[in-house]
Amino acid sequence: MKKLADDVSSGHGFEEVAAALREFRARTGREPLMLGGWEVEDPAIRPPTTLIEQLRAIRPQLTGYCFPRDFHRARERAAALFAPEMRFGERAPEPANVAILQNSTQGLLLALAALKEHGVARVVAAAPVYFAAVEACRQLGLDVVVVPASDFLTGALDLARLAAEASVPRSALLLTNPAYSVGVEYTPDHLAALFAALRPETYVLLDETRLGLHWHRPSPWYTAAYPERTLVLRSPSKLFLVNGSKCSLLLGPAALIHEVERLGEALVGSSAGGTEEAALAYLAALRAWRDEADAGVKGPLLAWWQGVVAAVGRTYAAVAPTLTSAGFAVSPVDSGPYVLAAIARERLSVLDGAAIGREHGVLLLESAHFFHHHPAWIGFRLNLYVGSARARAALAALMRPLEFQMAAVDLLPLNGRG
Repeated sequence: MKKLADDVSSGHGFEEVAAALREFRARTGREPLMLGGWEVEDPAIRPPTTLIEQLRAIRPQLTGYCFPRDFHRARERAAALFAPEMRFGERAPEPANVAILQNSTQGLLLALAALKEHGVARVVAAAPVYFAAVEACRQLGLDVVVVPASDFLTGALDLARLAAEASVPRSALLLTNPAYSVGVEYTPDHLAALFAALRPETYVLLDETRLGLHWHRPSPWYTAAYPERTLVLRSPSKLFLVNGSKCSLLLGPAALIHEVERLGEALVGSSAGGTEEAALAYLAALRAWRDEADAGVKGPLLAWWQGVVAAVGRTYAAVAPTLTSAGFAVSPVDSGPYVLAAIARERLSVLDGAAIGREHGVLLLESAHFFHHHPAWIGFRLNLYVGSARARAALAALMRPLEFQMAAVDLLPLNGRG
């Protein structure tokens, strides 16, 4: 299965698509249209005002640096924040179970490196999965087995195969929740069924960097009991749409957290001064959000969240009819800030994100980019953060080459999800 990782990484890399978009910009003088990325271009969607004020109040420390092992206040507050809803085995998280990191990709790299130090040699990745996680496995010399979703549009887990593959000695399970290319969040019952099927000695790395953008409930996370050997990665800066001052949290067994911090000092070095203060600001925002949800009071964080949901819903309502009328199946808006637009392979000979970016200036992330393969379906992720006007413009540019391709093949009806 490493060959699959090689093919996708080389054929659908972000750098290839980015280079194509740069070429389009240089040739035409026009800015590309973001259809599949993570960029937030809708003016109605902005980070919460209270959080931005706290981040801006942090004084620059141009000569200061620090290490995550010294972030005692942030670790204590993170443990207290998650303790009511999170268990590892029978135990709630304590400060020793928390690492404060600068971004989620760093968290994935260090978590995988720590798992390797603890004897893991093989990673079972449930697709859809973030490409950088598979690339990190490759760079660390870990074997990768990609297990496709059992349902293409919803990203539902293939529980039986995941459990079977994870039972191979020295294996760890990598699971992305919400499903990366689709946005669908797995239910607690779905996760519990998977955890119950795993052997007690199996390590689990749960990538939840986008947890909270799910639209199903006002609380930013769910109540869960994880296996003891689980690492959970969450990213409040991603949740609150802040790119310039990032923060991620890794929770799990104390021995693994200690290994992550030790490896971090060697592999990524120190953190910038002010990193802990930024983490404290994010943790305060998360606590305020949870407290508002628990009290049923529409405070600033709940009001912000509902505004984001409304803006995303407007974009979905504006662009979904265009796709469905063209023969695409679209995952539901309640999947969150992304939807998957998919069409039967019989109706589309190829979907080349780099070529579309180069010729039409549309950033398109194919389903293959997330190791999300299916013999009957081909698709791409639609970013609902871009706003309806830009999404419509990008779809108009995209549909011209796609309609030309579809006209060249026999048009077959879409039957079921496959």
